[in-house]
Amino acid sequence: MRGVSFLALVGLWAVAVGGEVQLSSDEFKRLDTFEAHVLGKADEVFVAKDYKRAAAEYDSFILEFPRSTVIPYALLRKARCLQLLDKRYEAIKEYNEVLDYFPNAVKYAAAALYYIGLCHWESGDEDEAMKAWAKMAEDEDYSKHPLAAWAINRLADYLAASEQSERAAEYYEQVASDFRRSNPAAAYYAIEKVIEHCVRHSPDEPRLRAFYKKVGGFGRRGRRMEENPEESRDYWEAVRRAVRRYGRFGEQEAALRERYYHYWANAMRGRFPQWDDYQIDVANFTLANDGDVAKWVRTLDQQFRRHQRPGDYDRVLRWMRLFRDHKARWMEYYKLLDFSKMSNRQIRDLMSFLYDDVHDEAMARNAFEKLRLDEMSDAQKASLARYFYHKNPKLVRDLCMMFQDKELGLAELLRFYHWARDTKNGVAVADELAKVPRFAREAHFKKGQLLAWAKRYREAIAAFQRADNPPDNLWAIADCYARMGRLAEAVRQLHEVEAFFKDHAPEAALRIARLYKSAGKDKLYVAALRAVMKKYPKSRQSSEAHQHLERLGARIGGGVEAEE
Repeated sequence: MRGVSFLALVGLWAVAVGGEVQLSSDEFKRLDTFEAHVLGKADEVFVAKDYKRAAAEYDSFILEFPRSTVIPYALLRKARCLQLLDKRYEAIKEYNEVLDYFPNAVKYAAAALYYIGLCHWESGDEDEAMKAWAKMAEDEDYSKHPLAAWAINRLADYLAASEQSERAAEYYEQVASDFRRSNPAAAYYAIEKVIEHCVRHSPDEPRLRAFYKKVGGFGRRGRRMEENPEESRDYWEAVRRAVRRYGRFGEQEAALRERYYHYWANAMRGRFPQWDDYQIDVANFTLANDGDVAKWVRTLDQQFRRHQRPGDYDRVLRWMRLFRDHKARWMEYYKLLDFSKMSNRQIRDLMSFLYDDVHDEAMARNAFEKLRLDEMSDAQKASLARYFYHKNPKLVRDLCMMFQDKELGLAELLRFYHWARDTKNGVAVADELAKVPRFAREAHFKKGQLLAWAKRYREAIAAFQRADNPPDNLWAIADCYARMGRLAEAVRQLHEVEAFFKDHAPEAALRIARLYKSAGKDKLYVAALRAVMKKYPKSRQSSEAHQHLERLGARIGGGVEAEE
């Protein structure tokens, strides 16, 4: 059935606002003692979700107190009970009682109309649901009810899917305006839909601007607006983002794409001459419209020349990136760089551009050589070394040797060899680093991993034992024993984790079961799974063990600890 996502949204919203429509404290205070007692009892049963009994209790209240001021509430609750019991046809009859006899009790009548729509929706009758929600949307009072926000949004979704985008947009605007404060989630959903309509489906910048001002911006919360958003960078930033977001078109939509970008390039042209981001977007939108690359190049060149300040190398680098696919152009901008006046950060940005964007390794290496490494901190050298992991292992080694903190440089070099799974070089560095107390545990542990990857399990176990960083080293030792085929030792190691590290005990117990499964010891496997369930019933591992036992068709109970 369509509409599941909508119901989920409504459910989340209902929880947020306290669930069901309820009596106010003032309404309850106006009840006499007998009314309050009978109605209170009905509400208690409703909250307990015993809807069949609750329906009877509300019906008794209606029969006993037919002139009570809260009859609309009791009728609504009775109908809700029937709806929640999936007796939707009967529920609709009760909701109509509220509408027929108490149409001015807006709190309850509007809710009844909403729930009539929901009953139809739950029954798969979307057309009838929309009729109910359309009535809700058109009524001046009912449309302000808290339940109306999502109902009108879904009505708008339905219309949009039926290619009635203009009518849908009107309803979205209604929600965005009426519920900006009282239901910001529903309002924000509607705002996004209006933006999409005014940008993509029916491009209309003046309408979008008026809407921006009306709802207090396009953020999740409204705010005080400038008198004239047309001059606001915040507004045009939102426009630019939206044009980019909705400006994707398929191969068969070339004409639509051209019209789209023609409109938005013209709508944006002539503003904010010094705002590079803005002017770049205008140039890009114009290119998407007319495809004239030469004009695009001229436009960006002119923008650069008009507003470039001496020594603004970040801007030079930005223009190089704009022209990454036009080597002759970015090379012209490259000539404007003065390495002696650039910061290390700027030189590194250039190096990244040359390596990653245009893949000119020779020029990138030249940029690297311009870095003033003696001015860099060890942290900066470490970051640079990691950048070269995939590119140039020799530079990684060289940089690690340049650390002021030689021990830290050695640690960084070990991290590189560990990343590269270079056992030969890594083990040698690990042995040297193990002599440094502050890095000893890391050195032994990484040595163990390097040796384990090389299948030198006995040596790896010895290194892990020296690492003394439980339970990490204990997991690793157990894995080594398992790979050596020494099941008993692996199980004993996992029992040690289970016994001394309570937070990891369920996982250790489950890993024991997995070891038995891998070894083909089916009886021990089943017993170990039962042990997990028995000892750690509330854990994620217990749930997993239960699933394994079900797949095996094994009896769930009778857990005993598996031992070999």
